[in-house]
Amino acid sequence: MSMIPHLEMDLGTYFPKGGMHEISQSLYRLCQSKGAEFQLSNAVTEILHDGSKITGVVAGSQKHEGDLIVCNMDIYATYQRLLKDVIKPKKTLAQECSSSALIFYWGIKKTFEPLDLHNILFSESYEEEFKHIFERKTLIDDPTIYINISSKEEKKDAPEGCENWFVMINCPGNFNQDWEQIRKKARENIIEKINRTLNVHIEDYIELEEILDPIKIESKTSSHNGALYGASSNNKFAAFLRHPNFSKELKNLYFCGGSVHPGGGIPLSLLSAKIVGEQIASLK
Repeated sequence: MSMIPHLEMDLGTYFPKGGMHEISQSLYRLCQSKGAEFQLSNAVTEILHDGSKITGVVAGSQKHEGDLIVCNMDIYATYQRLLKDVIKPKKTLAQECSSSALIFYWGIKKTFEPLDLHNILFSESYEEEFKHIFERKTLIDDPTIYINISSKEEKKDAPEGCENWFVMINCPGNFNQDWEQIRKKARENIIEKINRTLNVHIEDYIELEEILDPIKIESKTSSHNGALYGASSNNKFAAFLRHPNFSKELKNLYFCGGSVHPGGGIPLSLLSAKIVGEQIASLK
């Protein structure tokens, strides 16, 4: 873990202007410049094959022929929805999912000098917090709170005299809990902790609010149970136990993203795409 402070303090890190979303948008523009065509409004509903040979996909009720497919959908959802008649890697799909997140996007009509780009308000009992998340599938009343304020670095991310707060706590995945009650209680606890730490009534300054919870994460991204990182990394072999970047059943079907090798998070997701690109290039 000492590599992280070494990067930040000695070498420096990159700040994506326009937000994390701009990382994917830059790739989108790059692909367009190379002649790629996108049909973003047509969801793929099936990956087609003839025996062990890939033949195309079904999207928007239309068949699109193709002899090579790269799928970046969550691997669990891929087998359940797109590859229903293919032999499933039961052991891989049965792996425990990672934790999820509860995120509050707040438009704050005030600036806070004590806060920086990255801010963490730790729980008084870190161990108990994770027992609640992983064993009880719920939240502790004193969660660790991460607050990211990109307008500290990029002023135009918020109106003058205001700040954009990304407020996140770790939480369990979606296992049919009462998320309405969990969200309500978590919001109260987060606000109380921020108020106590900053000696302020933060609720008086919340001008706008949007909430992202495991249910929305699951519905928006097809991530199984709303997991942020695919399978949970519970041991040193976790990266090797993930689904590989290719199909063993169907030739020329490849997988990338946070639910396959080598792991979750933006850097590893991009690395999985790089691995797939190299595998495809080696076919020529």
